[in-house]
Parts: sequence; C-alpha cells; structure tokens
Amino acid sequence: MTPEGVLGIAQPPRPARLHFMADGLPFSIAVGFDGEKSRSQVWAEIGHIPYTAQSPERRRQLLAILRGIQDRRGTRFLVQEGQKILLFSEAEFEGQATPEDLIHQTVVALQQARPFLRLLAPYL
Repeated sequence: MTPEGVLGIAQPPRPARLHFMADGLPFSIAVGFDGEKSRSQVWAEIGHIPYTAQSPERRRQLLAILRGIQDRRGTRFLVQEGQKILLFSEAEFEGQATPEDLIHQTVVALQQARPFLRLLAPYL
C-alpha cells in the first residue's frame, strides 16, 4: 500500500532474460522496464579476433571488415575484452515491451546482420 492507501508494486519487475538459437548462433535477449519505458537488448557472441601470433592475415582481414561496418545504426558489431565479437541491438519501447515488440526487434536485428555475418564468416 502506498501512503495514500492505493495498492502498488513494492518492487519493480526483474528484467527478463531469454535465450534462443538463430543462424547457428546462441542469442540472448534482456528486457527491463523502468515504470515508463522498456529497454530490450539482443546480442550474440559471433566469434573471437585471433591474436597476431595465431593468424596475422585473418586478424587483419577481420579488423578491416569490422572497421568498415562500425558506423551503422541499429544492429552493431562490438569487440569486447578478450577479443570477443558481439552482434548487438538495443531498442526502447513506450510502456512494457510486448512479445510482438521483441520478435520485431529480433527479426530486424537478424536481417540487418546477415549480410555482414556472411562477410565475417570466412575469418571467424
């Protein structure tokens, strides 16, 4: 109960986490709601950048492709510590995100990423 005597939520809902496979990659979705807006993130680990000692040519090609596609809106490719390459998409929705919102965001992220995944595939 709020001080005014109205029933309310004592704690905001915990963020939801979902996992699925698409195009042979394990994807994750995280959805959080702050009371007004929902934020959802879709990501997948697509591979690692090899160290120079492992494969200098493969590393050079992979980094060149990643540099060429880094200034994109929507779905992006990020490099995390440990040379991990992530496919990442984030969206904000008014109110609580519906299943349709999440499916739409996921399909858009996959469609935007597919041509670039094909470019990256020989070097991963």
